[in-house]
Amino acid sequence: MRRGPDGERLSYRAKTKSGCLTCKCSSTGRKCDGYEAPSPQSRLRLPSYKIPVFRCSENGREIRSFQYFYERTVSSLAGYGGSEFWNRLVLQVSQHEKPIWHALVALGALHENFESHHHSTAFELLQNGQDNFAIQEYVIAIRALLSPSNPSSPDTCTRASAETTSNITVDVCLISCILFVCFETLSGHYVSAINHARSGMRILGEVRYDSSSGTYRHTSLKPSTVTMLEMETLHKMFIRLQVQISVLTRADTDHPTIDIIEKEQPYNIQIEVPERFNSLVEARDFLEHNSRLCSAIHAKAIKSVPPDQVQGISTYLTQQYASVFNKWRAALDFFEESRGTFLTAKERVGLKILRIHQYSLVLLLAKGRSGGCEDSFDWDEYNHVFAEILSLSASVAQVTLDNESASDLPHMPRDENGPKPTFTLDNCIIGPLYNVATLCRDPTIRRKAVHVLRLARRQEGIYNSQVTAMAAEKVIAIEEASAAKLGLDDCEDVSSLTTIVAETRNEDSHSIGKSADVPQSVRLTYAYPKFDTTNRKIFLTIGQDMGNTKMHLNLPFPAATTLMDAEFASLS
Repeated sequence: MRRGPDGERLSYRAKTKSGCLTCKCSSTGRKCDGYEAPSPQSRLRLPSYKIPVFRCSENGREIRSFQYFYERTVSSLAGYGGSEFWNRLVLQVSQHEKPIWHALVALGALHENFESHHHSTAFELLQNGQDNFAIQEYVIAIRALLSPSNPSSPDTCTRASAETTSNITVDVCLISCILFVCFETLSGHYVSAINHARSGMRILGEVRYDSSSGTYRHTSLKPSTVTMLEMETLHKMFIRLQVQISVLTRADTDHPTIDIIEKEQPYNIQIEVPERFNSLVEARDFLEHNSRLCSAIHAKAIKSVPPDQVQGISTYLTQQYASVFNKWRAALDFFEESRGTFLTAKERVGLKILRIHQYSLVLLLAKGRSGGCEDSFDWDEYNHVFAEILSLSASVAQVTLDNESASDLPHMPRDENGPKPTFTLDNCIIGPLYNVATLCRDPTIRRKAVHVLRLARRQEGIYNSQVTAMAAEKVIAIEEASAAKLGLDDCEDVSSLTTIVAETRNEDSHSIGKSADVPQSVRLTYAYPKFDTTNRKIFLTIGQDMGNTKMHLNLPFPAATTLMDAEFASLS
């Protein structure tokens, strides 16, 4: 017997030829009897929903895959805090809108394949061959969204134009875009996923609220009547995707922007923090939104002052944000203490994830108070914080930290009986673990972080734990090889460092016993993958900017490029 997102016992329902004649998506102001409509009081907590009344379908495989989406994929994508978008809105829309229905069927089929075969990465799923049914349903969804005159290119499905989308509403277009991002991500097609997310953000930025009609309008789309809360939910999901993309691409065009009211002194962070949070979703959303807000204020302030004032302004703003963050932490503590033993298993996992991000902010604020300069900040003083992030992340990923297994970085075996593959849009543990592996120079802690990434089998938005682990391994190998070769803290021979970096292989082993064995002169300031879609290559972009030592290199990333080749082969 299967169970739904809320734990109720379910079984597959036989298909119906009549369909759900009263099913209407809430975004067009119509009611679907297949779900319980949430009351205004239940907006902040997810209500229990009945099993969907399936739309008319003659295909039993469609119903099976939609059922899998309902029972498994919804709870996975909703994450630790739940999501009204996944638990209610997208299901209701699917009962009336053909593009959404087929997109959910495609995603359910792909997710079932992903979970049932225990693929460690989306690339393994891709290399072993995707389910043709999932691909066919995806193509049907795209064609249903587009005009028949232009169904060929998946990347054009979110280009709003009068010719191709005149019969599509604003909300259906944006929801389809999110579903396409999920499908391409789970398929390992990160370039396509990024393009969908970018297009969705552009369209969202062009949508305007019409107060006279109470609808959201776009010049090339039919007006939508989604509520303000639902539009805010869509906006939050796109912002979360955009934050992930900006970290991956480092492109200025991908950086999330927030409108800031001009003031005589635009250097004040005034944010009201509640005394306690009523849910983990509230705590997460508050942290995500205000982290972006503070980053935007910081970036704007830095650009508006002379160079000799940058460090002072940076330190001042960091102190203000630290005050907000401390209040946030107190409100989260209050929530945990008030719930006590009544926390559900999912809430306990969610609380651990929020604590991981709490410790990550401790590191960020500590660096900000130092002026943000790498050569004036010592990460080694915070090894205990890195260790806390590692421990919590291992618990979330259900990976055992074993000193013996984590010590052998190059040849660590994969645990085939480890945690099941996980797919979510939440920012959970991959980013923080990557920071542990690349910023903490303690050889044991950083190798354990790679160990967790390798065994976690997680896809968090466009972040993949396996690809991230490969990048972290390369960073560790580069720094430790450089440390062994150069050795001295005051060495600034950039040409020698560049040569070592270019020749370093993951298989190299060096005797690094403690953090201090990796001198500041060889520590990398940044490292991130860079996609060259034209030449079908991936580079690991690394940089160092400390004192007189400066370096910026695009290193070939053969392992990831091999995986990308599989992606392009599947598209050709």
